[in-house]
Amino acid sequence: MVAKSLARLQVNRTNEDARLFNWYMPRFTEAAWQAASVSASAAMAASLTIAHRMTMLADPSAMSDSKNHAEAMRMVTEKMDAAAEGSFAAAAEASRFVMRSAMGQVSPDDIAHGLMKIGVAATKPATRKVKANARRLSAGG
Repeated sequence: MVAKSLARLQVNRTNEDARLFNWYMPRFTEAAWQAASVSASAAMAASLTIAHRMTMLADPSAMSDSKNHAEAMRMVTEKMDAAAEGSFAAAAEASRFVMRSAMGQVSPDDIAHGLMKIGVAATKPATRKVKANARRLSAGG
């Protein structure tokens, strides 16, 4: 696999940039679009969650309500849980990437793609939580 990648990279100097761009970009562009799509949907869900929680917490007398108090506690604990889970997921993905590169199974274009996968793995737990919160709070629960 590495020999094939190196053979592809040994092209005429005048056409090297064009060939590398065409060989590398479609795969990276797909990963970037997927990451951007996940990010955009998480941003929409986060704004909805923030809007619901701000109206809930804007009234100080509402904090005596056990439902609002539980929601305030959930805001804090779920962030810590998502951060810890995301850290573990990113570390696992980084370990897979390092092992592939140590075994010589990584071509030059895999570096950007691998880093993108690490970032997506790190944010996946938070994205899942924010979407679940938006559904739950929109349903009135």
